[in-house]
Amino acid sequence: MRTKIFYFSATGNCMTTAKILAELLPETCEVVSVSALRQVENVMVEEDNVGFVFPVYYGDMPYIVRETIEKMTFTHDPYIFLMATYRGHPGDVAKRLEDVLAPRGVHLALSVGIPMPGNSYLSTKEEMQNALVHQKDHIQALVGRIISRETEDYTQPPRPEASMVSHLHNFRGIQADDRCIGCGICANICPLDNIRIVDGHARIGEQCMTCLTCFHWCPQEAIYMSKEEKIARRSKYHHPDVRLQDILNEKKQAGQDVVFRI
Repeated sequence: MRTKIFYFSATGNCMTTAKILAELLPETCEVVSVSALRQVENVMVEEDNVGFVFPVYYGDMPYIVRETIEKMTFTHDPYIFLMATYRGHPGDVAKRLEDVLAPRGVHLALSVGIPMPGNSYLSTKEEMQNALVHQKDHIQALVGRIISRETEDYTQPPRPEASMVSHLHNFRGIQADDRCIGCGICANICPLDNIRIVDGHARIGEQCMTCLTCFHWCPQEAIYMSKEEKIARRSKYHHPDVRLQDILNEKKQAGQDVVFRI
């Protein structure tokens, strides 16, 4: 049987999780970044097993995942699983994913999750270290449920209401301060192409899904959350096994030019 895993990653947590999961699954497994599919009008899904790996935002999926699924055509009824990453808890993400899949004629069979360092609200140093050290162990503990094709029912009411991230808006007031040198990294790394360099300064628009990719990868630490007093300039984070070029390469896969200067 063939398996395809679709993932989204801002800081590398889900990139590494998807790759570890693919290595642990017994069948041939293709791993695809949803960032590489933005320009694709119709995403054909023909595999027997389909996985999603993404971070939980406000108990929901990142907007780009929702957008990608809405472009999917499933040629048959695959076994669909979710492995979410989260700092606190997954909330209603499974039901929300089911609500996006159901209109495509398919259903979520199994939702599991693993704790990882948060890229929004802060994890403690101990929580971060523990999550990173045990990342593979946590995945290994759950992969058997996927291999045996376990199922749960995510169709039962009540259905969750729309979340803060179900539509695009820059509700955290993400912007660049005067430390910005206009290097273009944020513009190139933004999954939604929502950032422009104007007169040598980054301008962040309203078509924002608050993934904080720009925030964590800015080499000048110029980007901050102007409407989030407690975490406006929280410490930057990315998975220790992931580099800037790894994230940029996802957009190269989409056929986009990646050009910046430092």
